[in-house]
Amino acid sequence: MSARGSAHDHALHRLRALVDDLGAGGGAITPAVYDTARTAALLPHRPRTGEMLHWLTTRQQPDGGWGDPLTPHARDLPTLAAVLALTPHPAHRPATEGGIAFLHRHAAQVWNGPVPQDIPVGLELLLPPLLAEARTAYPTLPTAPYDALRVLGKRRRQLIAQGAPHAAGTAAVHSWEGWGRATPPLPLDGSGGVGHSPAATATALHHLERQAPAAHHLGRQAPADTLRTYLARATANRPPLLPTVWPIDVFERTWALHALALAGLLDHPHLATSCARQLDVLQAAYTPAGLGMSEHFVPDGDITATASLTLALAGRPSDPAVVERFRHDDHYRTYPGELQPSLTTTAHALHARTHADPAGPTGPAHRFLRERQDADGRWSGDKWHTSWIYTTAQVMFALPAGTAARRGAEALLGAQRPDGGWGAHHRATAGETGYAVLALLTHRTPGTAPTLARAAHWLARWQESGGVCDCHLWTGKETYCPQRIDRVVAHAAFLAAARSPRTRPAVPTPTDPAREATFRR
Repeated sequence: MSARGSAHDHALHRLRALVDDLGAGGGAITPAVYDTARTAALLPHRPRTGEMLHWLTTRQQPDGGWGDPLTPHARDLPTLAAVLALTPHPAHRPATEGGIAFLHRHAAQVWNGPVPQDIPVGLELLLPPLLAEARTAYPTLPTAPYDALRVLGKRRRQLIAQGAPHAAGTAAVHSWEGWGRATPPLPLDGSGGVGHSPAATATALHHLERQAPAAHHLGRQAPADTLRTYLARATANRPPLLPTVWPIDVFERTWALHALALAGLLDHPHLATSCARQLDVLQAAYTPAGLGMSEHFVPDGDITATASLTLALAGRPSDPAVVERFRHDDHYRTYPGELQPSLTTTAHALHARTHADPAGPTGPAHRFLRERQDADGRWSGDKWHTSWIYTTAQVMFALPAGTAARRGAEALLGAQRPDGGWGAHHRATAGETGYAVLALLTHRTPGTAPTLARAAHWLARWQESGGVCDCHLWTGKETYCPQRIDRVVAHAAFLAAARSPRTRPAVPTPTDPAREATFRR
């Protein structure tokens, strides 16, 4: 068997296993400094807290802070949380001193100016109270650089107060630890936690355990047990660490199937049975209100639009009109009351609508995306992903052939690294390379064949090295990696990039909505 054939078979084998596992354990996601640190600080008597603290020290950067230096606005929250978790332990004093020194330098360098559109989820709600807590031990910590963020947080709290602030499984409750009160009833959702957030859940459990005698008297021990069970389940595949959000099974299933649809692989003989089973689950979950990250979380515009499109590309019934619930002026919202619009949510909604009705009224959304294209052809600054490569690819999937899409393709072509991969930051990554390949297949331009060949070689080497995805490029309360999603994208893109250049593109474009069942062995 040739090396190419062996790599091809390996990709198919890994893809089928990944598709079979979609949604298992609530989704595969990297551990988070912030949620692990808050749990260790608030629940210090949980088993294996010492291991959690040790892990935190291993995640500290050479400059003393936590979080990726290339995503500076996502560093304050995990750094504050880690410092607070480590402060009571004298053995970790060097780490805490390094963290405090970092915050003194970092605040003035990063936060003097308007709040950017792509800050981490709920940061305006979470950082001010955590900073106030840290200032009880470190009173010289700066506050003035965060004034604009504090104003944004005040506005967010006003919007929360106008709605149903304790509705379980909502976007606001996901950041409950920054504004909620531990008064009954707690906003527990069907996952057993608060807002699909380990940090919010740990905060609620901390308050209940401090009120233990009253909790027993009021019959509130059952909620505490439920919260403990949630935290145990959230760490089931990552002991003893916590992710930034959990569960994400619907999100994971939707994004993986979306990538397979773009690659034309849903009907591949080796994958069809596994894909059909997962599509059945996705279709059964699709409701007149849309879909959320799990069946226990409020529907959002991004997952709803992507699921609607994926089902349509698979030849399954879906109601794209549901996507219109999330339209707001010239773009689409992820959640009601959203203050920072998302390029990728709008792109997914636009793609779903144009696939269903190419002549539909989508002009405002088209303009929204075209007007936000950078001078160099990129789309950047999205709130759900730190890489312009991901954002550019998602917009390109949605746009018809034309100047904007061509400029996006040129930007991707020019950004390929010498090793054949793509990476917006310090190295090429599997997820970014996979999405770049799928975008270039969507909008082919002259001369892409050598680019795709180099990408196929990079992805083959990635497979040979073990096919690990641990790049923290997706944005939650801090950056993270949904590992199964990125791995599916990379394997699917390898199969698409490695095929004969004479094969017609398997990616259905907005100008040609007919789904192609191609890429047979």
